[in-house]
Amino acid sequence: MSNHDYQRKLLVTPLLDQKQIGPASIDVRLGSSIIVPRRTFVGSHDVTEKQNIRQVERRLYDRFRLKYRSGFVLHPNQLVLAVTLEYISLPFNVFCEVASRSSWGRLGLVVATAAVVQPGFKGCLTLELANLSNSPITLYPGLPIGQLVFMRVEAGGQTNTYEGRYDCPTEAGLPQFFAKETDDEMRFWGNPSNNSDTKMFANDDAGD
Repeated sequence: MSNHDYQRKLLVTPLLDQKQIGPASIDVRLGSSIIVPRRTFVGSHDVTEKQNIRQVERRLYDRFRLKYRSGFVLHPNQLVLAVTLEYISLPFNVFCEVASRSSWGRLGLVVATAAVVQPGFKGCLTLELANLSNSPITLYPGLPIGQLVFMRVEAGGQTNTYEGRYDCPTEAGLPQFFAKETDDEMRFWGNPSNNSDTKMFANDDAGD
């Protein structure tokens, strides 16, 4: 099979059990990479300040590697970043949504708060796991944790190039602000004292 053929096919690997394939979805399992936000006394995460965002990200997170049959306890109101065991490759006429499995949802576990995976994506998916229940939930690598629901898209306007900010990850990934030109808009909505564009508009208003 040529590389060009792979670009046209949906790949999800490894599938440990054929039962992961459902009528309208594919179940995905929890991988071993976990990122845990630290508790801090920071007033807020101000992502409009480009010069500080990388330093803030490095300071506020810890990485863990889960071992076989070693549990991770997700406490109430805690959010962590995890990763799928499966590596996926989407063709450019398919996108997918990540959804919670019903049983986990009834237990209070929310999976993938940022759920849309764009056409052409390749890599393991970072999952945002949040415990909304009043009791801790123990998670193990390899457990079926979520499901992918696939949909076709029209081919018009596609570039056959994935243009997202998370390119071919294999572990849980931190948020990447200012990774795309469109993020430069955030400076406009940030602190006016650090924003020349805002000053310009303010001066224009003052002269009216």
